[in-house]
Amino acid sequence: MHIDSLSIPDAHDFANNVTHGQGLPTNNPPIPPIAPVPAIVSFDVQWSDEIGRATVVNDAQNFRGDFIKTGSTIKWSSNQSGFFFDSEEPNPSRNIGAVIGRERNGVFFSQDDDD
Repeated sequence: MHIDSLSIPDAHDFANNVTHGQGLPTNNPPIPPIAPVPAIVSFDVQWSDEIGRATVVNDAQNFRGDFIKTGSTIKWSSNQSGFFFDSEEPNPSRNIGAVIGRERNGVFFSQDDDD
């Protein structure tokens, strides 16, 4: 998968992303509000070699997933005003695991694979 020069908002951290820049002032320690800034990202992801497969079913949680563990690498960069990051070259031997799959949950949950 290749993405080149995708415009995205950089929310600085997870807390500001999910609170739309409001931070978490009651957190311990507090996470200050930080407004998102415009950024550009590019990345290349490559998957290779199936390592294993798994099916997970949890009826109580209305969840089913079919997953494939693979090898993978990613190279990515980010650019915004005053900051640039470029990852090191991909090294498959440093991969700690990648999983791709299909899941169904909530109202989409079904035990029937033909859905």
